[in-house]
Amino acid sequence: MGSCSKTEPILKIGLIADPQYADKPTAGKRYYRESLWKLEEAIDTFNNNVDFVQNLGDIIDDGWKSYDSILPIYNKLNPDIENYQLLGNHDFSIDSTNLRGLLEKLSMPHYYYSYSKKDWKFIVLDATDYSYFSNSLHNHDTNKVKSYYENTKVKSNKHHWNSAIGKEQQNWLKQELASAISLNQKVILFSHLPIRPKSNSHNLWNDYEIIDIIENSSNVVAFINGHNHLGGYVFKNGVHYITIFGMVDTKISSYGILEIYKNSLVLRGYGNQKTLHLNIE
Repeated sequence: MGSCSKTEPILKIGLIADPQYADKPTAGKRYYRESLWKLEEAIDTFNNNVDFVQNLGDIIDDGWKSYDSILPIYNKLNPDIENYQLLGNHDFSIDSTNLRGLLEKLSMPHYYYSYSKKDWKFIVLDATDYSYFSNSLHNHDTNKVKSYYENTKVKSNKHHWNSAIGKEQQNWLKQELASAISLNQKVILFSHLPIRPKSNSHNLWNDYEIIDIIENSSNVVAFINGHNHLGGYVFKNGVHYITIFGMVDTKISSYGILEIYKNSLVLRGYGNQKTLHLNIE
């Protein structure tokens, strides 16, 4: 932890995790219908205050029609503020006939992709790559999906609502990180599922493989994810691991603005999201 620079931030990023909107009653701590006004509040805060917005998955809880209710709220962003999406496990809780329309619906260029801004590279991972819930779309070898799942053995993340990142995407990630080093870019990764802390029940099935890749790359600053609605923070081997608190899990709201400075990050939390002051080593 440390204090931020007194200068203006290089970039400001709006962050949202797990709105999980659906037109259905509250269940426990999940206020499904409330995500519409909470997201609208976040978008109002982001307008004129951020350079772009990154959603961290689970826009909906279930139902293709849920997208038609919540996606127009993102369109209330000022036209000069770009909005990036990634897929979470609940985004697949739709009729199988709609699965192939997901990328178009969310205006995503691919299941995983990257973009660069001001000497920073942002890598968007597809944490839903190998899973039981997404395989009717990705069409991977079912034995490989089962292998990733079974390799968790007695670990706490052995759940069907978790998933793995396969070798093809891992190789792409290595290339992206190498390219960033050659261009002298610092890197922030976005994912739906976390990989730290170890032994967390929400982690990728093959968290150890992704940890090995990014912690052996000299230019990775942060890994930011959703999925675990309780939020969290871990610093390990030079990387800040930030889990954004789930928007659906609060009567108020939860979102953040990440400010990037030369030597620090500041995550300004709203609602249930905690504020973090982090040094860049």
